Amino acid sequence: MKKSIKPTTALWFGALCTSFAATFIIASGEPPFVVAFYRLLFAVAFLLPVTIRQGWYQLSSLDRSHLVGCLWVGVFFGLHLVTYIASLKHTSVASAGAFLSLQPVFVAIGASLFLRERIELRVKIGIACAVIGGMIVGGGDLFTVTRTALYGDFLALASALMISLYFVAGRALRQHLDILPYLVIVYSSSVVVVAIISLAFRVPLTISSSRSLFHLLALGLISTAVGHGIFNWALKYVNASTVSLVMLASPVAETVWVYFFLGQIPAITSIIGGIIVIIGTALAMSDATQDEHNIGIEAGA
Repeated sequence: MKKSIKPTTALWFGALCTSFAATFIIASGEPPFVVAFYRLLFAVAFLLPVTIRQGWYQLSSLDRSHLVGCLWVGVFFGLHLVTYIASLKHTSVASAGAFLSLQPVFVAIGASLFLRERIELRVKIGIACAVIGGMIVGGGDLFTVTRTALYGDFLALASALMISLYFVAGRALRQHLDILPYLVIVYSSSVVVVAIISLAFRVPLTISSSRSLFHLLALGLISTAVGHGIFNWALKYVNASTVSLVMLASPVAETVWVYFFLGQIPAITSIIGGIIVIIGTALAMSDATQDEHNIGIEAGA
């Protein structure tokens, strides 16, 4: 019996899964590049056996253009992780997050130019709310201008551009490719990118303890293979700008989990900004829900 699911429902579940990422990352206690490498590697390890069983034919028969496209999407995702991680060494987490909140704007522009997607008014308002909310989360950090902070902010902006290219290109490719072969190629490409950059900077990719291994496995399975996997699955059915907007809801929930599990109290600006982001996301998603119908789940998804 073929199962069906609403894309918007799946997106909210994907946001829930990715919202645990900060908790897993902090609890692992590992350096940023180690986290980025193993979250991708473990995601591939989880997805590959299922892909071999259910999506091997398409994986082995990809034409060259689609293969190259997937590899580039993987490069974009890998560079997104690396530039965001690097930005945190030079600027505050709040400031980096504020610049990253600009990604729905970049996605909307890219989708309009390259995919000819029509951005509805509610989505535009939702994007505006998300950007405002993200800037509030950044708060006063955006006005603390030093040479080091400016460099970190530039890296965060580059990270937003990379994740935007990841969504726009992914939206185009997902019209032709099933989810499992697509994810395996994209994540594998990202692993290689992170590994090359880590080796170039002489960062050892070793896990320090079994406790860290457990949290990185959870990060790879729950937040990356399932969470980001759902975002990529939804790209076939929902506009790229809507998917990127929902992704911004994850950091809002992250502050809740980090408070409950790790005892970190969020700043008032994070709470206010987070509420605005959620309102904007819900507004944009209500537009998507109007024309939504149940979608049959792809094989293995």
